[in-house]
Amino acid sequence: MADDDAVADDFVEEELEEVCKVYDSDDFFTIAVQLVLAFAALLSLWFKRHFERPRRKFRTWFLDVSKQGIGACYAHVCNMFIAAVIIDNVAAGGTLNDQCAWYGMCYLVDTTLGLVLAVWFLKAVDILANKYDWVSLKHNGVYEGPGGFFHWVNQVLVWLVIQSVAKVIIYYSMVFFAEPLAVFGGILFEPFQSNIRFELLFVMIFFPGFLNVIYFWIADHFLKAGAEHVTAHESDPDDMAIDTDRKDENLLAKQDNQGEPTHNPANWTNAHMA
Repeated sequence: MADDDAVADDFVEEELEEVCKVYDSDDFFTIAVQLVLAFAALLSLWFKRHFERPRRKFRTWFLDVSKQGIGACYAHVCNMFIAAVIIDNVAAGGTLNDQCAWYGMCYLVDTTLGLVLAVWFLKAVDILANKYDWVSLKHNGVYEGPGGFFHWVNQVLVWLVIQSVAKVIIYYSMVFFAEPLAVFGGILFEPFQSNIRFELLFVMIFFPGFLNVIYFWIADHFLKAGAEHVTAHESDPDDMAIDTDRKDENLLAKQDNQGEPTHNPANWTNAHMA
């Protein structure tokens, strides 16, 4: 009997070890995957900068990306925490004892419901900032002038508060819909659970890859400075070329007008009469 119990205990331990975890301090692979996720998300914003018009100055873009990067790291930690809490404290967690799967579900809810909530809250802050003349928050993405860094700090803090409120709503929404989410997560991630490393890659890289880019791009649209803030943007080479062509055309037209003889019928008549 003792041998049977020992074998059973070993089997349970092996089963526990095979459960996918989003983060494991003893497994560098989980850390490396999270670093790749962060790099890929920030790289998408670098590509976005090259296609946007007007293009932000590098300093402005860097501060915008830092704002999103801090918010993304905070959101990532919150999502891992929510996944762990649901597994430990929610009844449906027992039917889906997979931290990676719950993280995937949390990420899916975050990039849909969470994005909508974040945009609503950003618009609400913008309305309040204009109403009460909160200078640091009236113009998102503007960090010029002596108080520029102070404006960035305030905007980062507000973004983290918005993320926090959204996460609380997301958590209670997931608790309320835990049963259907567990069923959906079980169906979606079951093919990958035989290989926990591939499941981690799927949850952290492949599954959220497209959603992550969409989330970052939409959030960046509301967090960056508008086109009316000229000091936050570089001079557009295309616009400069158009202005130069217009100036050349105006100069040529002016020279042509000056070089043409003046045709005055009265002068012509007087000259012939003389």
